[in-house]
Amino acid sequence: MEERTHLRYPRKINIGFQEGTCPLKCRKCLAFSEYAKDKKKVQKMSLDNAKILIDEISRMEKIPSIQPSIFTEPFANRDLCEIIPYCCNMQIPLNIITNGILLDEAWLNLLIQYLGRDSVISFSLDAVSQEVYEKVRGNYRLDELEKKIEYMMENRGNSGPRVGVNFVYEEDNYSEINVFLDKWKYKVDVVRINVALNSQRKIPTIYKKEAVNKKSIVCPYLQETMVIDAGGEVRSCQYDAFGITYLGNVFEEGIMQIWNGEKMEMLRQKHRQNQLISEDYCFECEFDRIYNFDRTVEMDDFILKIADYAVYYNRK
Repeated sequence: MEERTHLRYPRKINIGFQEGTCPLKCRKCLAFSEYAKDKKKVQKMSLDNAKILIDEISRMEKIPSIQPSIFTEPFANRDLCEIIPYCCNMQIPLNIITNGILLDEAWLNLLIQYLGRDSVISFSLDAVSQEVYEKVRGNYRLDELEKKIEYMMENRGNSGPRVGVNFVYEEDNYSEINVFLDKWKYKVDVVRINVALNSQRKIPTIYKKEAVNKKSIVCPYLQETMVIDAGGEVRSCQYDAFGITYLGNVFEEGIMQIWNGEKMEMLRQKHRQNQLISEDYCFECEFDRIYNFDRTVEMDDFILKIADYAVYYNRK
Protein backbone atom coordinates (compact mmCIF):
# COMPACT_ATOMS: atom_id res chain seq x y z
CA MET A 1 0.00 0.00 0.00
CA GLU A 2 2.93 2.37 0.60
CA GLU A 3 3.91 2.20 -3.06
CA ARG A 4 0.36 2.92 -4.20
CA THR A 5 0.18 5.92 -1.92
CA HIS A 6 3.46 7.21 -3.34
CA LEU A 7 2.21 6.72 -6.91
CA ARG A 8 -1.23 8.19 -6.31
CA TYR A 9 -0.97 11.07 -8.79
CA PRO A 10 0.81 11.06 -12.17
CA ARG A 11 3.09 14.00 -12.88
CA LYS A 12 2.08 14.08 -16.54
CA ILE A 13 -0.67 12.55 -18.68
CA ASN A 14 -0.10 11.99 -22.38
CA ILE A 15 -3.41 12.01 -24.23
CA GLY A 16 -3.69 11.00 -27.88
CA PHE A 17 -6.52 13.39 -28.67
CA GLN A 18 -5.73 12.54 -32.30
CA GLU A 19 -3.34 9.89 -33.56
CA GLY A 20 -1.93 8.78 -36.89
CA THR A 21 -1.51 12.25 -38.41
CA CYS A 22 2.04 13.53 -38.89
CA PRO A 23 3.59 15.28 -41.90
CA LEU A 24 6.95 13.60 -41.22
CA LYS A 25 8.22 10.05 -41.61
CA CYS A 26 11.41 10.25 -39.54
CA ARG A 27 13.53 7.10 -39.75
CA LYS A 28 13.80 6.87 -35.96
CA CYS A 29 10.03 7.06 -35.41
CA LEU A 30 8.48 3.84 -34.12
CA ALA A 31 5.05 4.87 -35.46
CA PHE A 32 5.65 6.20 -38.98
CA SER A 33 9.08 5.04 -40.19
CA GLU A 34 10.01 2.02 -42.26
CA TYR A 35 10.83 0.25 -38.98
CA ALA A 36 7.29 0.64 -37.64
CA LYS A 37 5.64 -2.66 -36.80
CA ASP A 38 2.34 -1.62 -38.37
CA LYS A 39 0.74 1.22 -40.31
CA LYS A 40 -0.47 3.91 -37.94
CA LYS A 41 -4.22 4.44 -38.32
CA VAL A 42 -5.92 7.80 -37.88
CA GLN A 43 -7.94 7.93 -34.66
CA LYS A 44 -9.57 10.91 -33.02
CA MET A 45 -11.14 11.46 -29.63
CA SER A 46 -14.35 13.46 -29.73
CA LEU A 47 -14.15 16.94 -28.27
CA ASP A 48 -16.82 15.98 -25.73
CA ASN A 49 -14.72 13.05 -24.51
CA ALA A 50 -11.61 15.23 -24.45
CA LYS A 51 -13.40 17.66 -22.15
CA ILE A 52 -14.57 14.80 -19.92
CA LEU A 53 -10.93 13.82 -19.34
CA ILE A 54 -9.81 17.41 -18.82
CA ASP A 55 -12.62 17.93 -16.30
CA GLU A 56 -11.56 14.80 -14.43
CA ILE A 57 -7.92 15.94 -14.35
CA SER A 58 -8.93 19.39 -13.11
CA ARG A 59 -10.54 17.80 -10.04
CA MET A 60 -7.37 15.99 -8.97
CA GLU A 61 -5.75 17.01 -5.71
CA LYS A 62 -2.41 17.30 -7.53
CA ILE A 63 -2.85 18.59 -11.08
CA PRO A 64 -0.58 16.94 -13.67
CA SER A 65 0.42 18.53 -16.95
CA ILE A 66 -1.14 17.26 -20.18
CA GLN A 67 0.90 16.34 -23.24
CA PRO A 68 -1.73 16.41 -26.01
CA SER A 69 -0.24 13.76 -28.29
CA ILE A 70 1.18 10.25 -28.61
CA PHE A 71 3.50 9.63 -31.55
CA THR A 72 1.89 12.22 -33.79
CA GLU A 73 1.96 15.92 -34.56
CA PRO A 74 -0.49 17.57 -32.12
CA PHE A 75 -1.28 20.54 -34.36
CA ALA A 76 -2.72 18.26 -37.03
CA ASN A 77 -5.73 18.17 -34.70
CA ARG A 78 -7.85 21.29 -35.23
CA ASP A 79 -9.68 20.58 -31.96
CA LEU A 80 -6.52 21.68 -30.19
CA CYS A 81 -7.60 25.29 -30.74
CA GLU A 82 -10.45 24.52 -28.30
CA ILE A 83 -8.57 22.08 -26.07
CA ILE A 84 -5.79 24.56 -25.25
CA PRO A 85 -8.10 27.34 -23.96
CA TYR A 86 -10.20 24.73 -22.13
CA CYS A 87 -7.13 23.43 -20.28
CA CYS A 88 -6.09 27.01 -19.54
CA ASN A 89 -9.50 27.79 -18.03
CA MET A 90 -9.16 24.67 -15.86
CA GLN A 91 -5.66 25.78 -14.81
CA ILE A 92 -4.04 22.66 -16.25
CA PRO A 93 -0.52 23.22 -17.65
CA LEU A 94 0.36 21.82 -21.08
CA ASN A 95 3.59 20.20 -22.24
CA ILE A 96 3.48 20.31 -26.04
CA ILE A 97 6.07 18.69 -28.30
CA THR A 98 5.83 19.66 -31.98
CA ASN A 99 7.81 19.46 -35.20
CA GLY A 100 6.54 22.99 -35.86
CA ILE A 101 5.66 22.40 -39.49
CA LEU A 102 1.90 23.03 -39.17
CA LEU A 103 2.24 26.04 -36.89
CA ASP A 104 1.17 29.27 -38.55
CA GLU A 105 0.87 32.73 -36.98
CA ALA A 106 -2.67 32.02 -35.74
CA TRP A 107 -1.51 28.92 -33.86
CA LEU A 108 1.51 30.76 -32.44
CA ASN A 109 -0.65 33.63 -31.22
CA LEU A 110 -3.11 31.22 -29.62
CA LEU A 111 -0.24 29.57 -27.72
CA ILE A 112 1.06 32.95 -26.58
CA GLN A 113 -2.42 34.06 -25.52
CA TYR A 114 -3.38 31.03 -23.45
CA LEU A 115 -0.26 29.25 -22.20
CA GLY A 116 1.42 30.51 -19.05
CA ARG A 117 4.92 29.99 -17.66
CA ASP A 118 3.85 26.66 -16.19
CA SER A 119 3.39 25.32 -19.74
CA VAL A 120 6.08 24.35 -22.24
CA ILE A 121 6.15 24.28 -26.04
CA SER A 122 9.09 22.25 -27.39
CA PHE A 123 10.22 22.17 -31.01
CA SER A 124 11.86 19.00 -32.30
CA LEU A 125 14.61 20.11 -34.69
CA ASP A 126 17.43 17.53 -34.45
CA ALA A 127 19.71 19.57 -36.72
CA VAL A 128 21.55 22.81 -37.32
CA SER A 129 22.06 22.57 -41.07
CA GLN A 130 19.39 22.08 -43.74
CA GLU A 131 21.28 19.11 -45.18
CA VAL A 132 21.24 17.23 -41.89
CA TYR A 133 17.63 18.22 -41.14
CA GLU A 134 16.51 16.62 -44.39
CA LYS A 135 18.39 13.42 -43.51
CA VAL A 136 16.93 12.99 -40.04
CA ARG A 137 13.50 14.61 -40.33
CA GLY A 138 12.28 15.63 -43.79
CA ASN A 139 12.18 17.99 -46.74
CA TYR A 140 11.10 21.16 -44.92
CA ARG A 141 12.78 24.51 -44.39
CA LEU A 142 14.69 24.47 -41.13
CA ASP A 143 15.12 28.24 -41.18
CA GLU A 144 11.32 28.68 -41.34
CA LEU A 145 10.93 26.54 -38.23
CA GLU A 146 13.58 28.60 -36.47
CA LYS A 147 11.68 31.79 -37.31
CA LYS A 148 8.62 30.38 -35.53
CA ILE A 149 10.65 29.75 -32.40
CA GLU A 150 12.05 33.26 -32.54
CA TYR A 151 8.50 34.63 -32.96
CA MET A 152 7.43 32.80 -29.81
CA MET A 153 10.34 34.15 -27.82
CA GLU A 154 9.88 37.71 -29.05
CA ASN A 155 6.11 37.90 -28.53
CA ARG A 156 5.31 35.80 -25.46
CA GLY A 157 5.98 38.65 -23.02
CA ASN A 158 6.55 38.01 -19.32
CA SER A 159 3.73 35.52 -18.88
CA GLY A 160 3.82 33.32 -21.98
CA PRO A 161 4.96 29.69 -22.12
CA ARG A 162 8.47 28.40 -21.70
CA VAL A 163 10.01 27.51 -25.06
CA GLY A 164 12.37 24.64 -25.75
CA VAL A 165 14.17 22.84 -28.56
CA ASN A 166 14.94 19.13 -28.84
CA PHE A 167 17.85 17.29 -30.41
CA VAL A 168 17.54 13.51 -30.70
CA TYR A 169 20.87 12.22 -31.89
CA GLU A 170 21.59 9.42 -34.29
CA GLU A 171 24.39 8.68 -36.74
CA ASP A 172 23.43 11.33 -39.33
CA ASN A 173 23.30 14.28 -36.92
CA TYR A 174 25.69 13.29 -34.13
CA SER A 175 28.37 15.72 -35.32
CA GLU A 176 26.00 18.69 -34.80
CA ILE A 177 25.23 18.16 -31.10
CA ASN A 178 27.62 20.77 -29.74
CA VAL A 179 26.83 23.28 -32.47
CA PHE A 180 23.12 22.87 -31.72
CA LEU A 181 23.65 23.41 -28.01
CA ASP A 182 25.79 26.51 -28.56
CA LYS A 183 23.24 27.93 -30.98
CA TRP A 184 20.17 27.55 -28.77
CA LYS A 185 21.11 27.46 -25.10
CA TYR A 186 20.94 31.24 -24.69
CA LYS A 187 18.04 31.73 -27.11
CA VAL A 188 15.37 29.53 -25.49
CA ASP A 189 14.46 28.35 -22.00
CA VAL A 190 15.18 24.65 -22.40
CA VAL A 191 17.41 22.52 -24.61
CA ARG A 192 16.95 18.76 -24.48
CA ILE A 193 19.49 16.37 -26.01
CA ASN A 194 19.03 12.61 -25.99
CA VAL A 195 19.85 9.49 -27.95
CA ALA A 196 17.40 7.90 -30.41
CA LEU A 197 16.43 4.38 -29.41
CA ASN A 198 16.54 1.77 -32.17
CA SER A 199 13.53 -0.20 -33.37
CA GLN A 200 13.93 -2.65 -30.45
CA ARG A 201 13.85 0.27 -27.98
CA LYS A 202 17.53 -0.19 -27.16
CA ILE A 203 20.43 2.25 -27.00
CA PRO A 204 22.37 1.78 -30.26
CA THR A 205 25.65 -0.04 -29.63
CA ILE A 206 27.79 2.82 -30.97
CA TYR A 207 26.49 5.13 -28.20
CA LYS A 208 26.70 2.66 -25.31
CA LYS A 209 28.66 4.02 -22.36
CA GLU A 210 31.00 1.78 -20.42
CA ALA A 211 29.86 3.05 -17.04
CA VAL A 212 26.31 4.28 -16.46
CA ASN A 213 23.90 4.10 -13.56
CA LYS A 214 22.19 0.80 -12.94
CA LYS A 215 18.92 0.22 -14.73
CA SER A 216 15.96 1.60 -12.78
CA ILE A 217 14.17 -0.93 -10.59
CA VAL A 218 10.86 0.45 -11.86
CA CYS A 219 10.83 2.44 -15.09
CA PRO A 220 10.27 6.08 -14.09
CA TYR A 221 7.59 6.31 -16.76
CA LEU A 222 5.34 3.95 -14.81
CA GLN A 223 5.73 6.10 -11.73
CA GLU A 224 5.27 9.52 -13.32
CA THR A 225 3.43 9.44 -16.64
CA MET A 226 0.11 7.99 -17.80
CA VAL A 227 -0.63 7.39 -21.49
CA ILE A 228 -4.21 7.48 -22.81
CA ASP A 229 -4.99 6.85 -26.47
CA ALA A 230 -7.79 8.30 -28.62
CA GLY A 231 -10.22 5.60 -27.51
CA GLY A 232 -9.48 6.10 -23.82
CA GLU A 233 -7.31 3.00 -23.50
CA VAL A 234 -4.29 3.25 -21.21
CA ARG A 235 -0.91 2.04 -22.49
CA SER A 236 2.21 1.31 -20.47
CA CYS A 237 4.17 4.19 -22.02
CA GLN A 238 4.46 6.54 -25.00
CA TYR A 239 6.71 4.12 -26.91
CA ASP A 240 3.76 1.75 -27.34
CA ALA A 241 2.73 3.35 -30.61
CA PHE A 242 0.17 0.69 -31.57
CA GLY A 243 -1.57 -0.11 -28.29
CA ILE A 244 0.10 -3.47 -27.63
CA THR A 245 -0.33 -2.96 -23.89
CA TYR A 246 -3.71 -2.45 -22.25
CA LEU A 247 -4.19 -1.33 -18.66
CA GLY A 248 -7.84 -0.28 -18.81
CA ASN A 249 -10.15 2.31 -20.36
CA VAL A 250 -10.50 5.67 -18.62
CA PHE A 251 -14.04 6.23 -19.89
CA GLU A 252 -15.11 2.99 -18.22
CA GLU A 253 -12.96 3.00 -15.07
CA GLY A 254 -11.66 6.54 -14.52
CA ILE A 255 -8.13 7.91 -14.63
CA MET A 256 -7.22 7.52 -10.96
CA GLN A 257 -8.79 4.07 -10.68
CA ILE A 258 -6.48 2.81 -13.41
CA TRP A 259 -3.40 4.69 -12.20
CA ASN A 260 -3.79 3.12 -8.76
CA GLY A 261 -5.38 -0.05 -10.09
CA GLU A 262 -4.38 -3.69 -10.04
CA LYS A 263 -3.07 -3.96 -13.62
CA MET A 264 -0.81 -0.93 -13.28
CA GLU A 265 0.45 -2.05 -9.88
CA MET A 266 1.11 -5.58 -11.14
CA LEU A 267 3.25 -4.15 -13.95
CA ARG A 268 5.21 -2.00 -11.50
CA GLN A 269 5.60 -5.06 -9.25
CA LYS A 270 7.03 -7.07 -12.16
CA HIS A 271 9.62 -4.33 -12.64
CA ARG A 272 10.46 -4.18 -8.93
CA GLN A 273 10.90 -7.94 -8.65
CA ASN A 274 12.72 -8.30 -12.00
CA GLN A 275 10.05 -10.70 -13.26
CA LEU A 276 9.58 -9.34 -16.78
CA ILE A 277 9.61 -12.05 -19.44
CA SER A 278 10.15 -11.87 -23.20
CA GLU A 279 6.38 -11.68 -23.86
CA ASP A 280 6.13 -8.47 -21.80
CA TYR A 281 6.27 -5.24 -23.78
CA CYS A 282 8.70 -3.72 -21.27
CA PHE A 283 11.15 -6.64 -21.47
CA GLU A 284 14.72 -5.33 -21.94
CA CYS A 285 13.47 -1.89 -23.03
CA GLU A 286 16.06 0.83 -22.36
CA PHE A 287 13.77 3.86 -22.45
CA ASP A 288 14.40 4.38 -18.73
CA ARG A 289 18.01 5.30 -19.54
CA ILE A 290 16.63 8.39 -21.31
CA TYR A 291 13.74 9.21 -18.99
CA ASN A 292 15.34 8.76 -15.57
CA PHE A 293 16.68 12.25 -14.79
CA ASP A 294 18.30 11.33 -11.50
CA ARG A 295 21.15 13.88 -11.39
CA THR A 296 21.14 17.66 -11.14
CA VAL A 297 24.06 20.01 -11.80
CA GLU A 298 23.80 23.75 -11.22
CA MET A 299 25.90 26.11 -13.35
CA ASP A 300 26.10 29.89 -13.54
CA ASP A 301 23.38 30.20 -16.19
CA PHE A 302 21.77 26.76 -16.24
CA ILE A 303 20.35 23.96 -14.15
CA LEU A 304 21.14 20.62 -15.82
CA LYS A 305 18.88 17.59 -15.37
CA ILE A 306 20.82 14.50 -16.37
CA ALA A 307 19.93 10.91 -17.25
CA ASP A 308 22.28 8.24 -18.61
CA TYR A 309 21.59 9.19 -22.23
CA ALA A 310 19.82 12.53 -21.98
CA VAL A 311 20.35 16.02 -20.59
CA TYR A 312 18.10 19.04 -20.06
CA TYR A 313 19.67 22.50 -20.09
CA ASN A 314 17.25 24.70 -18.15
CA ARG A 315 18.19 28.38 -18.43
CA LYS A 316 17.86 30.25 -15.15
